[in-house]
Amino acid sequence: MGSDFDAEKQDRFREVDVKGKHDPSNVAGSSDKRIKVALLIESSRAYGRGVLRGIAAYARTHTDWSIYQHERALGDAPPTWLRTWQGHGVIARIETKLLAKTIQKLDLPAVDLRGRFALPRIPVIETNDKTVVQMACDHLLGRGYRIFAFCGFAGANYSDRRRTFMIQYLAKHHIQPNIHESPYPRLADTSRAEAEGILHEEDLGRWLVALEKPAALLTCNDIRALQVLGVCREQGIRIPDDIAVLGIDNDDLLCELADPPLSSVENDTQRIGFEAADLLAKMIDGRAPPRERILIDPLQVVTRKSTDMLAIDDAEVVAALRFIQKYACHGISVSDVVKRLPLSRSTLERRFAKFVGQSLKTEINRVRIERIKQLLADTNYKLPVIAKMTGFMHSEYMSTLFKQSTGMTAGEYRRAHANRANP
Repeated sequence: MGSDFDAEKQDRFREVDVKGKHDPSNVAGSSDKRIKVALLIESSRAYGRGVLRGIAAYARTHTDWSIYQHERALGDAPPTWLRTWQGHGVIARIETKLLAKTIQKLDLPAVDLRGRFALPRIPVIETNDKTVVQMACDHLLGRGYRIFAFCGFAGANYSDRRRTFMIQYLAKHHIQPNIHESPYPRLADTSRAEAEGILHEEDLGRWLVALEKPAALLTCNDIRALQVLGVCREQGIRIPDDIAVLGIDNDDLLCELADPPLSSVENDTQRIGFEAADLLAKMIDGRAPPRERILIDPLQVVTRKSTDMLAIDDAEVVAALRFIQKYACHGISVSDVVKRLPLSRSTLERRFAKFVGQSLKTEINRVRIERIKQLLADTNYKLPVIAKMTGFMHSEYMSTLFKQSTGMTAGEYRRAHANRANP
């Protein structure tokens, strides 16, 4: 009897209206004219839950939508009801070939948020791994690290991309990262890759012990970061003193449970969900799907204790960095930094460039630009207000510097990232 109950529970799905209440009139086959959309997205991970919140935000503004949600993990088999489901479209994180084939047989508009397979007529919206890695590396470079490492799941496509982008980006800084990946088959599914990571902890431990220290270590996701932290504890490796560990996905529960709490790159999953819903609506209306993948930039690095350290063996340079991080948006200049330290300007500039890899002025502007990005994305403040808040006397100069640094105007950046917390 227990097994029958489990099977029934596994195959259950919910059909809800945009207010989240069950509506019997909305079942397939009824005369209801609302758009019926199936969501095959895991609720077991922070990434999937963020995507679902973004879709919910879209549905709240489109009252003709009726959502069919199946509770599932990322690698679960397709629910049996999907084969005969009478709906209008599907949004899914397609992790398995079986799920891909099942969705293709429906011959309905569909959007994939995983990007593991190239599927005809099914567009992909996913995180921009290139900018994720750039943001992560900048975070660690800004803390003075020059020894870098990457730990991932070989064969998992997202891990492979992040490893490759890290190698390419750090090459511009004349840094070659040390790479560790456990032996997995190509095209490994996510769950299998993560499970295999636990089985090869002895190899991971030997690699971590052998790393030159202090080092900055980027992992392919938060789950891999927790495996690294666990092995570091067993090996007596201090975090962040010996190795600063940075994850990706910012699963806040995992990050806060980690010991020490884990710094992580926060992806814009709500934006991914919102854009996916908007794209599906257009496809249901008859528009052709885009041919190119749609990539959504991450939000920020959420700093916790695992990277809360400056890995620089120069007290004056550390003091200069901390002063810049605290006061860059107050309109300070290089002269203001020099006045705080018992060094000549030329000596400080030379030592700063040696340890940080860039000039004092460049670091001041970098901190300002990051703050401008945050204000553009999270507020509706006009440019003169943002200029004043970030230490610029004139918004025109701020806008010029922003364009030089990002390749986008402030307006373009705002349109691409605005209201990211509430799509």
